[in-house]
Amino acid sequence: MSSTWEFMNAFSKLGTSWNHVIGEYISVVQGADGKEMKGDEYVTELDEALNLLQEMLKKSEATSEEDWSFSTSPLKDFGKTTDDILLAFIRWSMVDNYHDNPEDGNSCTLIGGINHPPSETEKINVSKAFRRLTAYQHWMRSVSSDLKDPPLTYLSIKSTLSIFSLHVSHDECERLVWYVNLGKTDLAKLKLQSPRETTRMFVWIAHLLFLDEKAQTKGLVVVDDMAEIGFWDYMTMLPIQVGISVDRFLISVTPLKAKNVVLMHRPKWAEIGYSLLSWFLTKKMKNRVTMVEKGQENYMMTKVVGGVEFVPRDFSDVEGLINEDIIAKHY
Repeated sequence: MSSTWEFMNAFSKLGTSWNHVIGEYISVVQGADGKEMKGDEYVTELDEALNLLQEMLKKSEATSEEDWSFSTSPLKDFGKTTDDILLAFIRWSMVDNYHDNPEDGNSCTLIGGINHPPSETEKINVSKAFRRLTAYQHWMRSVSSDLKDPPLTYLSIKSTLSIFSLHVSHDECERLVWYVNLGKTDLAKLKLQSPRETTRMFVWIAHLLFLDEKAQTKGLVVVDDMAEIGFWDYMTMLPIQVGISVDRFLISVTPLKAKNVVLMHRPKWAEIGYSLLSWFLTKKMKNRVTMVEKGQENYMMTKVVGGVEFVPRDFSDVEGLINEDIIAKHY
């Protein structure tokens, strides 16, 4: 696939159209950071924010049919409580609202830097956290039938996880790093897997990521080795609407704050797709994307995560040194 026209027309063979897909992804990326709105409620302290958000949930339960029990969230698997979920959304709402490069002594020289919370004189937007939390609740409810039987746990998604090559670790600046190694994904097994099971696995991974305190306070980095994957193999990993739904969950529903998205070994079709989507990205979003050229993997990992000592051993062409990542250590 070598031309923009060929790329755009290819979606008709997937039962959709480029206009539909680009429209969906514009909606996804525009919801990534949330918005400040007139009438929003603010506080100055984290414990005040937690108390106010709890009150918002109580009012919502009293005036609507919302269920805030988080019964399908895999909290027990991670030793977390509902308050941990609320804190994740509060921290998402409070970082990077006021400072791009603050001179506060809390610096990181790696690409993307780290999250910076507001200073003591600035306020936490609890209404913004509540809106994001509501989006999370609605999305989780939309797939609740897929998450209940069996309950979402590591053991229930272990076989699906083994099809992929996913690793999680912390980098030199203590940010959480999610490594996605498409080159080592068993595509033959994946095509035999039901979309339900793949969705369950990504929901579990998302909770692993956003319930990590360092991901909340320092930020998240995603390193994706696309391994020159073909268009059809990539686009048929999941039914296209299921794939869009999972991307929406990860990008504009969960309280994940990506500081850097790193793309390695990009196929031509992915370069075309990104160039088209980039017309609709803000400057801030574009600055969060790092392209790694072939032959520059080890060098760029120094700039991205701090060196090979922060990279899993079997990731891509990088000479990583981590033998046991966060998933393996927990389970």
